[in-house]
Amino acid sequence: MIHLSPYHRLLTGAVMSLLLSSALHLQGQAVDPAQVVSAVVLNGYMREDWPAQGVVGFRRPGHTGDVTVNFALSGTAKINLDYTVSATATLTIPDGETETWLRFTPQTDAITEPVESLVVTLETGTGYTLTKVAAQKAVSLTLANASTKPGPHASARFLLQAAFGPDSDSTADADIIPQNVQQVMAQGFEGWINDQVMRPIGYQKPYIDWAIRNKKPETKVTSWWNRAMGVPALYPGGKAQAPDPLRQRMAFALSEIFVISDQVDGLVNEDSGMAGYYDMLLTRSFGNFRDLLYDVAMHPCMGVYLSHLGNRKADPKAGTFPDENFAREVMQLFSIGLWELNYDGTRKLDIEGEPIPTYNIATITEFARVFTGLDFAPSIVRDTQNFVSPMRMYDELHDCNAKTLLNHVTLPARTESEPDKGTAGLQDVRDTIDCLFNHPSCPPFICKQLIQRFITSNPSPAYVERVTAKFINNGAGVRGDLKAVLKAILLDPEARSPAMLADSTFGKVREPYLRTVNLVRAFNSKAVTGTYIINYLSYNFLQQPYSAPSVFNFFKPGYSPPGALSDAGLVAPELQIANALTVLASANYYYYSISDGFNQDSVPTESGVVRPQLGGERALADNVPALMRRLDLVLTGGTLSAQQHQIIREAVEAITRDNSDSYKDDRVQMAIYLISAAPEFSMIR
Repeated sequence: MIHLSPYHRLLTGAVMSLLLSSALHLQGQAVDPAQVVSAVVLNGYMREDWPAQGVVGFRRPGHTGDVTVNFALSGTAKINLDYTVSATATLTIPDGETETWLRFTPQTDAITEPVESLVVTLETGTGYTLTKVAAQKAVSLTLANASTKPGPHASARFLLQAAFGPDSDSTADADIIPQNVQQVMAQGFEGWINDQVMRPIGYQKPYIDWAIRNKKPETKVTSWWNRAMGVPALYPGGKAQAPDPLRQRMAFALSEIFVISDQVDGLVNEDSGMAGYYDMLLTRSFGNFRDLLYDVAMHPCMGVYLSHLGNRKADPKAGTFPDENFAREVMQLFSIGLWELNYDGTRKLDIEGEPIPTYNIATITEFARVFTGLDFAPSIVRDTQNFVSPMRMYDELHDCNAKTLLNHVTLPARTESEPDKGTAGLQDVRDTIDCLFNHPSCPPFICKQLIQRFITSNPSPAYVERVTAKFINNGAGVRGDLKAVLKAILLDPEARSPAMLADSTFGKVREPYLRTVNLVRAFNSKAVTGTYIINYLSYNFLQQPYSAPSVFNFFKPGYSPPGALSDAGLVAPELQIANALTVLASANYYYYSISDGFNQDSVPTESGVVRPQLGGERALADNVPALMRRLDLVLTGGTLSAQQHQIIREAVEAITRDNSDSYKDDRVQMAIYLISAAPEFSMIR
């Protein structure tokens, strides 16, 4: 409490008397123009089974004094039956604020009825006047029934998780809902997944081989972008096919677990081989994990990257021993992890309460003996190394003696094949992959990482255990079915429940590349050439496909930034590559890309610049609230807060014909840029 002296009390009383006299004098005169009130819709679409509130803003140009606004509610929807509302007859814009919000919460009922309407009409009152714009005096919202098929917000959120986000909407549509969002709404989540699984695989190597023949630069990254953007035909004469974003998204997730990188000298110029490795991930994305792990172990690019290609059995006389690099990482990173796990992903503890290691140094030594004798397969091109075909095993160079692996699994001594076909050594590799595949820690270790890549950085133990159960048995007695695992991840109650939107620990930071693809796709961005040469983004993002800095990926799954998250025992892997440089660089990149193109510094000619197509957005430039609703759906899945909506909208509306010759373009570009800089764009919830 502030204590006033008698003098200050007297002065305050005099001031209050003066203010009261002024207020009485103003009665009957024109109201301050700063108190002209209008209404704006922030979210006008509601569904009974989705918690997103309908939000209407009451706003004024000024911010001085409380202003209590009268309004009426009408429409076919019934209050306290179909919806509840934060106020019913009056709403006060507080002193110091230019806007306040009327919030409608949909209610679920068992009645099937037509889409209902809800109208908010501003009414006259004391201390303010109403806008002269009729469309800002009465605004409408809609309320749809609950349905077994998802609505636009749920579908957009699903595509941010399962694919690369919503696409651009057709300018021929009367609504603001992108085509791929409408596809999910029509097919349902499981139907969409089933359709994606059946689509032909969009391989990357055909484009790369064509590009190499035609001396095109930066082939790997361009091929990745072409597939992420769903280019039907990757190169002149190439076979056209439907895009397969779910498979492409799964392969990207797998590439961040089974890492190879052109950051090592042996792979820097092997675009075709590295694309072959990525295509192997695409092939195995919906297959069996056991086959995936075996193919990873046998690929020559992995052999070069983790140095088991050319690995030889020990030679005591020469003092040489097998390289242990891949032997360690195939356990630590690719299959079972460092610690024994329960099926819910938590660590098993010994009788002293300490975590139990899955392996030790002796285990690494034994595994290194398994991966001896592997080398390049013969090449059809003379004097070239074969980076495409699986490695060839040579029994002569393989350690054929008995080996002890994990969990009492032993490999017997083998007899070298005659002639040398590598039979003995390959059997060792197969049995070792089986040992890892059947290890009880393998399912939770892999499943938790895949959940982190698609849905949330901190899945509950119950979520991990449910997905693990599908890994162990897909329902037909098959272990390791990645299609069943992925479906379980995407359809799990925690992934789909709208209630998780309110859980502050749920969700994940979107890594820079996923944000950028969403931004490029959301506006049907393209070049005249039809090719997406979007390179060198690693300077801005510290991330680029095929170019992880180490076998630990761009970020570790267990990374926890110091501070509140770490104190709470939470992880945020993607924040490992977020720093002052990348945050500013990415914001600057988005700012210039929206106006100048996403690769203005990567291509020599104008025809190669990938530019956003903003015709649909430009048509909404004079209706900024509608523009905001459209952008909110395609970029954040409809999660933009009312506060962010207001801040961005007011900044965009401040751009007028008076201060900009191209105000419509400037408005659209500013709106996109500011949303791309908002926290909601950087998150999947």
